[in-house]
Amino acid sequence: MSIGAVVGAVNVVFGYWAKSRIEGSIKHEYDKKLEKIKSEWKRTDILLTERMAAFKLLQKRLVSIRRYCESHISFEIGSEFGPRPDDLEAADNKSILTHWTELETLLDENLIFLSVSCSASFEQLRNQLSLGASMELGLTSADPAPEIMASKADGYQAISSLTNECIDALFKDLGFASDN
Repeated sequence: MSIGAVVGAVNVVFGYWAKSRIEGSIKHEYDKKLEKIKSEWKRTDILLTERMAAFKLLQKRLVSIRRYCESHISFEIGSEFGPRPDDLEAADNKSILTHWTELETLLDENLIFLSVSCSASFEQLRNQLSLGASMELGLTSADPAPEIMASKADGYQAISSLTNECIDALFKDLGFASDN
């Protein structure tokens, strides 16, 4: 056997060894990155599921507030065909203060899932619900102020409009276009 043959055999063995080491290293790195991506997908899937559940609860509460306000607007303007407060289900026919309190509880539990812009929409709604609760409290007095009586429909309309904005913000956070 000649030296050339031995060197050639060593080169072949070394080449095979280097190739297998490089392939093994690449496969190991690929497997690590693939496992990391799978882990991130699983975490994202879990978070999306939790976020969707939170958004459903918030949206349900917002729709209830909107139904309440729309029934009072219809009643105030004397609409023959609009919903009336007496037509509402018990879950919807609550005072603004009760709706506000229930919404606050949901927001406290799910604020982590809301974007900054969505949180800002809810903050505007909170402010309007505060005014609405004060309006309803004033309406329960024996002699409500004429200004309160004259602006009831406007107060309910403002809450309803901000409720729609919050629903739109939730849809936007999820990446869906709103049909409102």
